[in-house]
Amino acid sequence: MATRKSPTPAKRAAKTTAKASGLAKVKVTAKGDRELVITRSFNAPRTLVFDAMSKPAMVKQWLHGPPGWSLTTCRIDLRVGGKFRYVWSNADGTGMGLGGVYKDVQRPERIVNTERFDEAWYAGESLHTMVFTDHGEGTLMTLTIKYGSKATRDGVLASPMEGGLEFSYQQLDALLGRQGKGTTRKENALFTGISEPEKVDAFMRSLQHPKKSVAEQLRKVILSADKCVGECIIWNAPCFYFTGEMKPFDPKTYKRYIVGFNFFKRDMIRLILLRGTDVKKHGGLLEGDYKDGRRLALFTSTQDVKRNEKVLKSIVKELVTNMK
Repeated sequence: MATRKSPTPAKRAAKTTAKASGLAKVKVTAKGDRELVITRSFNAPRTLVFDAMSKPAMVKQWLHGPPGWSLTTCRIDLRVGGKFRYVWSNADGTGMGLGGVYKDVQRPERIVNTERFDEAWYAGESLHTMVFTDHGEGTLMTLTIKYGSKATRDGVLASPMEGGLEFSYQQLDALLGRQGKGTTRKENALFTGISEPEKVDAFMRSLQHPKKSVAEQLRKVILSADKCVGECIIWNAPCFYFTGEMKPFDPKTYKRYIVGFNFFKRDMIRLILLRGTDVKKHGGLLEGDYKDGRRLALFTSTQDVKRNEKVLKSIVKELVTNMK
């Protein structure tokens, strides 16, 4: 007597979400013999949508899986050749995992990556090309998925994936809505680790300061020191911080903080390092002896920046390493 094969966790999750969502804003259509095209619009700028799809701190707030499931592992190394890993689990201990490799990353326009499930609910590996385009005041996401065969593509198309996707995207809608209304002190970028370069771009364009070129050069050096460095506007100036995963902490401690600008003096640019005393090797660049652990780095010209570029990068890397 033949035994009936039970559905995989992925199929069970898709069926559950299809019943729970009840909506179908997302559209899934076949293209050619091996591809699916998935489209969905979001009421948010594409930089924010891109980050919500690629920053662990944001992904963990919406990609929960179907009701009763939770995202227990979320690792994203968003660069060409970098890998990602997601694992979900439910109350009965059932797990579902997948991962892949990034083939192309162009913020905020495009992400290309492979995908393979631990427990395959479709054969082999697929290639995902996600494109973000401006759509009125919002963003249109177009995801093209290429499978290994027509049979595999048709099998996925016949599954209730549309409902499962929409269930997750509605949770993403809620997150984007909260972000769009502005963040509270506990939810600001320095606390969540979500980089906001578009806000820093706007700030720098409007900055009226005789040493603006020095600040622009410093910004480039700091961001290039480590791929885990993010930026936002805090205390009315650009601030740079660690964007990787961290244990829960009190937002008042600013544990992600690396360095920030101070434009108080017109004849120089001050960099404020709240944990400057933690830096062991600073080549004499840091000065000040504040009891709270702060240290300063002063720059008066682009030549200053160029001369101290290696030291400044080393300082940023050391502070980032201390957070990992």
